[in-house]
Amino acid sequence: MNPDGGSDMAANSWPGFVDILSAVVIMFVFFVLITAAVLYFYTIQYKAKVEGNQATVIEETVSSGHAKKVEELEQENQELREQIEEQESSASRGGGANEVETPSDTQSAQSFGAQVTEQSLLSSTEERSLVIFHDPGAITISEDSAAEISLFLENMAAQYGADKLEVVLTSPKIANAATQSRAKRMAVARMLNVRNALLESPVNRESINLTVVESEEIEESDEWTRLQINILP
Repeated sequence: MNPDGGSDMAANSWPGFVDILSAVVIMFVFFVLITAAVLYFYTIQYKAKVEGNQATVIEETVSSGHAKKVEELEQENQELREQIEEQESSASRGGGANEVETPSDTQSAQSFGAQVTEQSLLSSTEERSLVIFHDPGAITISEDSAAEISLFLENMAAQYGADKLEVVLTSPKIANAATQSRAKRMAVARMLNVRNALLESPVNRESINLTVVESEEIEESDEWTRLQINILP
């Protein structure tokens, strides 16, 4: 018996307990390390597989010429809009800030998104031009007009060669617009809608130019967009 009244076996139990506890902790740490290493390698394989699938999807998307052309066209349209906005901001800082939109101008802006059902076109094979007449305040073109534009360009490409065609889109500032900036925005919007209809045409998009002109009447109307074909050397 020891002086404390306990047994000798009780006094000697701690070293064995510590040994067992140390062995358990060491085995647990070893198990955690092995599990972490396995998960690390499996994670690397999984990420490589996922990235490979994403690369395949991206390659398929990029290989789609139509989708790529649509994206580039939208980007160019956005750049044109930003240029127009910058020009308008410069004009406002230079003294054009007093321009105020009237109720008629607001109505015209609301009709920007209107979809037309019928549209008049004026075609000239000799002058290689096609004029699209818009409804007052409208900027869109009808499906029939888009079909006529495609047919016109196909005939020009068959006659002169698609690589020799230069398309010049022209739209005037309407005379009854409340402000010059509104007239310019409407002219640009009309040309952009006509330009979008050229996406499926054989003409190279880099050969398409947009020009805003001062108020000009064709068939007693200044609500038009002209598509002029120039033959490159």
